[in-house]
Amino acid sequence: MARELSIIAARFCCNCVGGCPRKPSLPPSSRITRSGLWAASSAGSRAWPPALVSPLIDALTTLSSKPSALSRCSSNDTQPCRVSRPKAALILSPTIRTVPAAAFWTIHIKARPALKNHTRIGFSMGSSILTAKDLSKVVPSAEGELTILHELSLELNKGDSLAIVGASGSGKSTLLGLLAGLDLPSSGEVTLAGQALSALDEDQRARIRAEHVGFVFQSFQLLDSLNALENVMLPLELDGRKDARERATELLQRVGLGQRLTHSPRQLSGGEQQRVAIARAFAAEPDVLFADEPTGNLDSHTGERISDLLFELNKESGTTLVLVTHDERLAHRCRRLIRLEAGQMVAPLEP
Repeated sequence: MARELSIIAARFCCNCVGGCPRKPSLPPSSRITRSGLWAASSAGSRAWPPALVSPLIDALTTLSSKPSALSRCSSNDTQPCRVSRPKAALILSPTIRTVPAAAFWTIHIKARPALKNHTRIGFSMGSSILTAKDLSKVVPSAEGELTILHELSLELNKGDSLAIVGASGSGKSTLLGLLAGLDLPSSGEVTLAGQALSALDEDQRARIRAEHVGFVFQSFQLLDSLNALENVMLPLELDGRKDARERATELLQRVGLGQRLTHSPRQLSGGEQQRVAIARAFAAEPDVLFADEPTGNLDSHTGERISDLLFELNKESGTTLVLVTHDERLAHRCRRLIRLEAGQMVAPLEP
């Protein structure tokens, strides 16, 4: 039986780790679940939607799989666990920017069956790592049902690179989210790292993402309370890598930020923040890297440099690249290219 995250009770403090002189901003009874967070306090109520809470639970799910980290957690609300600053920051998730950078947590774990036939053993070059079959996504609208994607199929092998291009609103980002398991299709199936995602619950999909996937988001999702080096170290520390600092430093140097290691995101330009996000995405050497406009905020010279890095790392580690981009030069460097129009795939193109 594998241990999976079930329910989290959280107590947030104000930007400290070792102890907090202030009253927690959320009461110990606050509950975070996949359906969102709702908490009542003397100051009123606050709610977080699932879109903000789900990445938080992803991070905690990964943390809960580490016995050394899990042993720090207490089931007693009066004895909250105190985690190190980097882990605490990661727990709060890059997408939750309004929450302090440190927190006290009580984590309730229950036994859940292990993922069927799942292993973290690497995939060999040329073996299938990601497939989509007859994917469709339909959402309700004021005018009735709106079809965002219509019966799209593709297959990617380990080490492949795929560019997804198309006009705004063509379904590119929706497809990226479905392939990564961040959303589920209305019909069809995605198989990632040998697992049919529709057969998994949300925590199991989170585990697949944590073990096999890296992301570069358009909005970067860096933690403001950590400097550039610490942001890149986070996934490495969570994975128990002893060389976290050395690996993070090397990657930041490769993206041209060797002199900016101790700078916070607020001290970096948009292009520099994007380079930190790219370094972080490659830090844990994922099997698949999903990137939404990875060169979108960069000048042409820096964009070319980052493109070179993406394909160097793709070649070195065999990471499969799935890129959404408007950059035709970047798109045509990929081994495969598909163009979307109104949610449908134009005949696949070979660059």
